Formats: sequence, structure tokens, C-alpha cells
Amino acid sequence: MTWSHWFVAPAITSLFFLLGVLTLYWFLTNRIVRLLQKFGYHPDPETVRNVFGLLYMIVIIFGLQFSVRDSANSWVFSNFKIFAVVFVSYFLLMDIHWWETIGTILIYMGINGTLGIPLSWIYAGVYVALFYVMKAMRTRKQDHWTDYFRFIIPSLILSAILWALIGFRFHLTTTNILWEMLFIFLLLSMMYLYVDSLMTGAATLAQLTYTTNFDELTHVNNYFAFKNDFEEQFAHSRTTNQPLTLMLFDIDHFKQVNDTYGHLAGDYVLSHTAQLVTKQLGELDETLHLYRTGGEEFTILFTGYTTEQAAPLVHSIAQRVREAHFSHDGHQISISISVGVTQLRTDDDQRVDIFHRADSNLYHSKQTGRDRVTIQ
Repeated sequence: MTWSHWFVAPAITSLFFLLGVLTLYWFLTNRIVRLLQKFGYHPDPETVRNVFGLLYMIVIIFGLQFSVRDSANSWVFSNFKIFAVVFVSYFLLMDIHWWETIGTILIYMGINGTLGIPLSWIYAGVYVALFYVMKAMRTRKQDHWTDYFRFIIPSLILSAILWALIGFRFHLTTTNILWEMLFIFLLLSMMYLYVDSLMTGAATLAQLTYTTNFDELTHVNNYFAFKNDFEEQFAHSRTTNQPLTLMLFDIDHFKQVNDTYGHLAGDYVLSHTAQLVTKQLGELDETLHLYRTGGEEFTILFTGYTTEQAAPLVHSIAQRVREAHFSHDGHQISISISVGVTQLRTDDDQRVDIFHRADSNLYHSKQTGRDRVTIQ
């Protein structure tokens, strides 16, 4: 295929072009997520996909339409516009306000020079209807084979209305319109199968990632996540001389809670203690994370904190737990924690050095009466 000669049917080439558009979108979103993570940000991948997908489609639509502006073939990218609207409304779970929709349409019509054409406003109305109908269809998705028909039927009906209007304005033959309808049917079907499979795979990967990195009971980071983060932060602090403080804590007399109130009560105390500390960390410094690294043992990495800077936060956490009252099955359960804290030193050659020191401080807190904080 050259600029002036097609050696492959344009419809087939267009299908591969749009498949490439989707593949490039998926590739770029994954690269953006990894790049943000590299710089210390941990965005929700779905949010990145949604926001970038919207901007991506807007840029492509505006770019393509601008290339045929004021020409007799200004309708040639109509199927791609249908494709983009369906993609954004059905596959990107975004709450787009009506004024944002109207604003985008006005900008598009202004660039296209069609604000003064009454029929163009009818086009716009059909596109808006397509957007909200497909968005409604998405909310009815049940992960069942019938989802495809709930996707394809309304999109084809509104596409047919749109092509009838385009045919009327540009004097297209019935044969032209039928070919375009066949093409949009193939296009939307391909998009549904391809994007749905990608998103199903992404959801499965996200679930596996969550299972790998988060504790099922408390829903905080688990030992595997701690090991990876600790390794990364230890290496970073050693390289940059940035302070790093490690806090370990155990729930005091946790076995007694299990023996007295039962294991369900013990699980309740574990999960609610984790929620309590996680909430407080969010209030103190949202960059801090809680890890469950053992049965009743938890860990916090204070990246960028000296022990002097971390001490007020550590004591605040211990006090919050001490003052909490957990109600389970008619019983009021109060607990406390024993804490060991230490800071990375210049002679700590390995992660185990700082960890053993924090663990020794935790042991000291237990041996000297529990409900204590030992910082060395």
C-alpha cells in the first residue's frame, strides 16, 4: 500500500489500523504506570487507563478529522468516531459530566467548521445518545455471552441512524451505507472481543498482584510486599544517605485474646487493628504503609525519617491502639502493642542488620512489661 494505491482492501487495512490503535493504547498505559512507579508514585492502573484512554481518543479523533476538514470526504472517519465514542463510554469507566460532553462537542464542531450546519447538531445528538446508551449497557454487563448482544445491538442501531443522516447529507448510495454498516459491525465486534479480553487479563493480573502483595485477612501489605519494599528502600537509603527508620510491633497477649474470646475474635482484632493503624498513617503521612509480617506482627517503614522524627508518630500509633476498644460478639476487647524501632546506620551492610536490631528492641519492650516503645 502506498499513499495513492491500495493493494489490500481499505476495510481490512482499517481494521488492522484500529487494532494497532488499541494495542498502542494498551502499551502506552502500561508504560505510563511503570514510569510513574519508577519515580515513586503508585497510581491505580485503571485510573491511568481511563484518563489516558479519553485523552488518547480525543487527540486521534481531532487529528483525523482535521486532516479532512472542509473537504468533500469529511465523513470518511465517521466509523472511527463511532468506534472512539463506544470505546470511551463502554470500556472506560469514567464519570463524564454533561457539560464536559457538550464542551467537547462544541470544540470539535468549531475545529471542523460545522457549528452553523443544522444537520451537524443532529449528528452530535446521535453521538451523545450513543455515548450514554453504551454507558448504560456497560452497567448491565454480567460477564455472560449475552453481553455481546447488549453491546452490539444498540451500537448498530444508533450507527445506522448516524449513517442514514450522513448518507442524506453527502448523497451516498444505499450500497455505500450498507458497506459502512458492515464495516462498523466488524469494527465494533473486533473491539469488543479484543478490548474485553485485554481487560479481563488485566483484571486477572490485578487480582493476582493483589493476592501476592496483600494480606487476605487485614487487607494491608503482606511480608512479600514488605520484603520487596524494604530491599528497595534499604538500597536507596544506602546510596543517597537518606534516613530510614524501621518500626516493628506485636499485639500484646494476642494468644490470650484467641484463648479467651475465640479465633474469630482474634481475627477481628487483627483486621481492625490494621484498619486503625492504616487510617492513622493516612492522617499522619499518606506515604507510609503498614505491613503484616507475621501472625500478630506488623511493620512500618519510615522512609526519609530519622528515629527522632519518627518517634512522635510511633508513640501516637501506640496510644491510638491502647485507647481503642474492639467490640466483638458482645465482648469489649482492649489491647496494646509492644514496639521496637531503629534507624539505618552506616555500618548496616545488610537489611538483616537493621531488622535484627529492631526485632531486639521489640523483644526488649516485651521483656520489660509490654505496652512499651523501645527506640535505639
